[in-house]
Amino acid sequence: MQDKAGCVTHPPWLISGRLLARTRRSAIKAAALLSLWSLAFSSMASDTLLVGVYNNPPKIFVDDQGHLRGILGELLEAIAQEEDWQLESIACEFHNCLTLLEQGDIDILPGTAWGEERGERIAFHREPIIQSWSQLYQRENERVEAILDLEQKRVAIVDGSIQQNYLSAVTERFGVSVTWLPVDSYADTFQAVAMGDADLAVTDHIFGDWRAQDYGLYEAPIIFQPIRLFYAGSPTLSATILDRIDDVLRGWKQNPRSVYFRILRSWRAETPPDTISTWLWGGLGLLTALLAVALGSAWWLKRRVTLNRAQLDANEAMLTTILNNVDACIYIKTPSLHYQFVNQRVVELFGLPKEQILGKSDEAFFDSTTANEIAQIDRSVMESGKKITLEERNVLQHNDKVRTFVTIKMPLSLSPGEPASLCGISTELTDYLELQSRTNHLAFYDALTGLPNRRLLMESLSGKIEQENTPHLYSALLTIDLDNFHLVNDIQGHESGDQLLIDVAKQVRPLLPEGAVLARFSGDEFVALLAKLGEHQADAALSAERTAKQLLDAISKLRTGRSLPVNASIGITLFDGSDHSMNSVLQQADLALQQAKAAGGNTLRFFNRSMQTRLIERANLEADLHHALARHELALHYQTQVNHQGITTGVEALLRWCHPQRGWVPPSTFIPLAEENGLIIPIGYWVLHSACEQLAKWANQAPYAALTISVNVSSVQFQQPEFVRNLEGLLAQTQAPPGRLVLEVTESLLMRDPTRVRNTMLKLRAQGVRFAIDDFGTGYSSLSYLKRLPLDELKIDQSFIRELLTDKADAAIVDTTILLAVSLGLTVVAEGVEKQEQLDWLKGHGCYRYQGYLFGRPTPIDRLFESY
Repeated sequence: MQDKAGCVTHPPWLISGRLLARTRRSAIKAAALLSLWSLAFSSMASDTLLVGVYNNPPKIFVDDQGHLRGILGELLEAIAQEEDWQLESIACEFHNCLTLLEQGDIDILPGTAWGEERGERIAFHREPIIQSWSQLYQRENERVEAILDLEQKRVAIVDGSIQQNYLSAVTERFGVSVTWLPVDSYADTFQAVAMGDADLAVTDHIFGDWRAQDYGLYEAPIIFQPIRLFYAGSPTLSATILDRIDDVLRGWKQNPRSVYFRILRSWRAETPPDTISTWLWGGLGLLTALLAVALGSAWWLKRRVTLNRAQLDANEAMLTTILNNVDACIYIKTPSLHYQFVNQRVVELFGLPKEQILGKSDEAFFDSTTANEIAQIDRSVMESGKKITLEERNVLQHNDKVRTFVTIKMPLSLSPGEPASLCGISTELTDYLELQSRTNHLAFYDALTGLPNRRLLMESLSGKIEQENTPHLYSALLTIDLDNFHLVNDIQGHESGDQLLIDVAKQVRPLLPEGAVLARFSGDEFVALLAKLGEHQADAALSAERTAKQLLDAISKLRTGRSLPVNASIGITLFDGSDHSMNSVLQQADLALQQAKAAGGNTLRFFNRSMQTRLIERANLEADLHHALARHELALHYQTQVNHQGITTGVEALLRWCHPQRGWVPPSTFIPLAEENGLIIPIGYWVLHSACEQLAKWANQAPYAALTISVNVSSVQFQQPEFVRNLEGLLAQTQAPPGRLVLEVTESLLMRDPTRVRNTMLKLRAQGVRFAIDDFGTGYSSLSYLKRLPLDELKIDQSFIRELLTDKADAAIVDTTILLAVSLGLTVVAEGVEKQEQLDWLKGHGCYRYQGYLFGRPTPIDRLFESY
C-alpha cells in the first residue's frame, strides 16, 4: 500500500518486520544448541532477506498485496523462489535505504549503481542486472540539444541523486546557469514539466521509455552517466547469497527464453488492453486471424522502426555531445558553400546563435579578403575531390586580429547521387603562436632593456664568422662595461641601477651604424657587433674607434637619480673570416676591455697580440700554481732583522716559488695571481703552519728562543671567517709561542673594514699574537687607526729608504714616520737598508730596527744562521 506521498508502506503485520526477523534469528540460534533438527530449521529460517524498497517504477516498487514489482523486484522474487529464500520488504527513500543497508538493518537494496566509494561501504555481486543511463526529457516545443542549451533553463531532478551531482559539476565547468528544481522521484520530475514548473526533467532511460509519452515528453539529445545496476548487500550479508545471485543471473542470460528475458520484455512498454469482444473474434474467423497476423507484423515493424529511431536519436545525441566538446571548429557546408552544420566551437568563434549561422556563407562572418580566400580553397577541394591540410590566417568582421588555424578540408557525400558537401575541421593556434612568440622573445631578448641577450648575440656572431669565410672583410666587436656600476646599486638601490641600464641601451642603440647588433651580455656589460666595416684593417679600426668614442661621450652625459657621474670602458677587437672562432673573438674583446679598465676607465682599448700572449702566459702560470703546493715547489726563505747594536732580533718569512721549468718566479708575479683565484688561502695556511713549526723548534733552542718570525698575511686570507679559529688551532697544534709570531698587515686591509679587522686583531692579540703595519706610507693612510688598533710595529717601506740620502721629501717622510711611531709607542723597522750611510742616517734619527741586503738576503732556514 502507499501513503499520501506515494511511498510504499507495510501492512501492520510487517511494521516491525525487522525486529521480528532479528528476534526470530536469535531464537533460532539458541535453539540450535538443543537439537540437530533445530539446527536445520535455523539454517532455513536464516535465509529470510530484508529488502529495502523505494518507489521507482518500472524498476522497483511494492503492489497493494505487498509483493515486489517492477523489473528488479520481479527478478529478485524469481531468484528467491529458485533459491528457496524468504523476502520481506522495508519501505524507505533511496538514500534512507542506503543508510539502513550500511548499518545492516536491511540485507538487500535493488537497483544500486556500483562506485568505488560505495564499494568500500557495502557489498556487490559481480554480474550486473541491467545497464542504464541518464537522459533529459523535454516538451515538443523545446530545442535543447547540448549542455550549453541549458542556460537559464529550469531542470527538475531527483534531490541528492548522482545525476544532480554530475550535471551541477558539468554546467558549472562550462559556466552555464541552470535553475535546479529538486524533487523526490522520477515521476515528480515528469509531473513538474507537465505542470509547467520546469522546462526539462532528468531520469534514467528505463523510466523515461516507460512513462515519457504519458506526460507528452520527448528525449533531449543529451545522455550521460552510463551505469550498471546491482543488488547491493549489507556489509554483514553472507557472500554466498551474492554468489548465488551471480550464478542465477548468468544462467538466465544464456537462455533467451528464461524468466529474465520474459520479465524484461514485459516491462519495456505498457500495451493497452485488448477491447475487442470475444464474440467478435469468433465471428470473424479466418479473416480475423489473417488480420491479426498483419497487425502483428505491422506492430513488429513499427516497434523496430521505433527502436531504430531511438537508437539513431541516442547516437545523434552522443555524436552532438562529442562534437560540441571537441576543441576545434567543425562544420559542414553545402555545395553552394553555405553552412549546413556547425558545432559549439564555431558558435563561440562567430559569437552568434547557431540559427543565425546556418544557411549563410563566409561573407557574413569574415572580412572580404578572408572570405574570398576561403571560398577559393573550398571550391578547389570540392573540384579535386581530395582532402587537404593547410594553415589559414583569417580575420573576422569588425575585428582586426589575425587568427591562425590548422585546417583539414575534405569533400563529404551525404546522399548518393547528390553533389558533395564540404567538411572542415579547424584547430585555432592563435594563442599557442602568441605564447610561442613570447617564449621566443624571452629566450633571445633581455627582459629589462629589450635588447638581444647573450644567446642571440652568440648566434649572430657565430653566423657572422661563418659567413665571412673570405679574408680581409673586417667586422668589429665592442665590449662596453660601465665603470663602478656597483656604486649605483649600493648607494641608490637596484631600481636606479636598472633604470641606468635602460637609459644606456636607449642612448647607445641610435648611435650604432645600420646592421649593427647591440646586446646586453650580462649585468652592466653590453656588446656591439659592427659588421662589414671594410676590406682594410686600418679603415675598419678607424670606423670602430669613431663609433666607440661616440658611445663613451653619450654614456658620460647620462646621470643617475642623485647625479652620480656615469662612465664606461670599451674593449675592441677586429676580425675577419680567415682565422677566428666565436670564443676567440669574445676573449680578445674582453681582454681589451680589461686593459681599458686597468688604464683607469672612461676610455677604449684595441686588442693586440701581445695582450693575448700575456693572457696565455698568465693562464699557464695560474694552472701551474694550482699544483705548486702539492708538488712541494713552494718554499720559505727568511731575512734577518737586526737592532742598532747589530743583534738579530727576528726574521721575516718570505714566500718563494721554484718552478720546474721557469725557475724562480717573482713573488710580485704569482702572489697577486694567487689572491685573485683564491689559492692564497691554502698557501697562506701552509706559510703560517711552517712558521709556527719553526717557532716551536726555536723555543727549545736557547740561542734562538727570543727570535720572532714575521709573516705577511694577505687581506683575502685575513678576512676569512675561520681565520682566527685556524690560527688558534695551529698555535695549539704546534705549541708555538704566540708572542713570537708577528703578523704583517697592509694599510689597505686596515681601511677596508676597520671594525671587523679590529675585532679580529683583538681576538688574536688576546692569544699573544703581535701585529705590524707593512709598507707604511704607500697606501691610503688614516692616522686615526694607529691609536685604535693593537699594533706593535711600523715598517717603513723600502721605496722611501732607497732615496733617503738624495730626496729631501723621502727623508722628511721617514723622519716624520719615526717621530710618529715613537710617540705612539710603536717599534719602527726600516726595510730595504742596503748601504752603511742609510743605516747611519736612520740611527741618527731614532730608528733602531733594520732589515735589508746590508744584513743579509732572504735564505733557506738551514743556511740562515751559518755565521750566527
